[in-house]
Amino acid sequence: MYKLLLPVLLVLATPGWCSWPGGPSFVDPPVNVTVSEGSHAFLPCRVANLGDRSVTWMRRRNLHIITAGLLTYSPDDRYRVLHPANTDEWTLHIRHAQPGDGGWYECQVNSDPKITTPVLLIVRDKSLDDPFYMHELDTTDNSTQVHIEGAHERYIQRGSILAITCTVDHKGRAGPRQVAWYQGAARLHYDSPRGGIALQTEKTPSRTVSRLKLSAVTPRDSGRYSCRPDTGGFASVTVHIQSDQPQAAVHQSSRSAALAAAAPLLVTATLLTGHLTSAHLTSLSTYR
Repeated sequence: MYKLLLPVLLVLATPGWCSWPGGPSFVDPPVNVTVSEGSHAFLPCRVANLGDRSVTWMRRRNLHIITAGLLTYSPDDRYRVLHPANTDEWTLHIRHAQPGDGGWYECQVNSDPKITTPVLLIVRDKSLDDPFYMHELDTTDNSTQVHIEGAHERYIQRGSILAITCTVDHKGRAGPRQVAWYQGAARLHYDSPRGGIALQTEKTPSRTVSRLKLSAVTPRDSGRYSCRPDTGGFASVTVHIQSDQPQAAVHQSSRSAALAAAAPLLVTATLLTGHLTSAHLTSLSTYR
């Protein structure tokens, strides 16, 4: 009997002979895609075991469907999906990416249950790739010591306030008369067309501190910001404005809200428990 079953077991154990159909799944983990303004953006999505299901791309910010299958539903003709025949690739192609295109996208499969994978698109300011500015990054000037507080690359949410602090150390030397701020090659002023710009400078004999604040930032505010004292030297920081909150942040906010809503119930339950315990002890004391 065992001799008869052995060939069958060997055939079943042979790789590739038979694979039980599984549900759709994403081949690659979530990724961030960074491109320069005006270039082409390719947002990857690979789906295994798709079967008769379909792949949809959408913007998380407004839940707008961009593509479904091979069809494009966005009125913006810069968007299309790339799906080479007989492959698991469903790449979202965005031509001539602009700062407003930055943010979170989702690749979805209408399986049961539905599965999604996020992709963050970051569109860099064109001046970041300008050879003139890239050359400046390698230039050192010892006449003043200039630095910007915090990380040299920052990610903040749309609608937030962007605050950057630049410190100029000039102990034993004359301090700068002014500190100029730039976004890329454009100088920032109180009366800049953007509006909502605040500049503040504090001076001591050994240090000058200049602060830049931009209110209600949008993806157009992404780019490289630099402070330049008139005594020489400079410092810069790259800022990315995200149009949408990451999934983790949304989950955290929901969890915090749920805990806040449950707090009164927990207090009531605690007081009630304490009251019942007190009454129970009184009853036992009376009985004794």
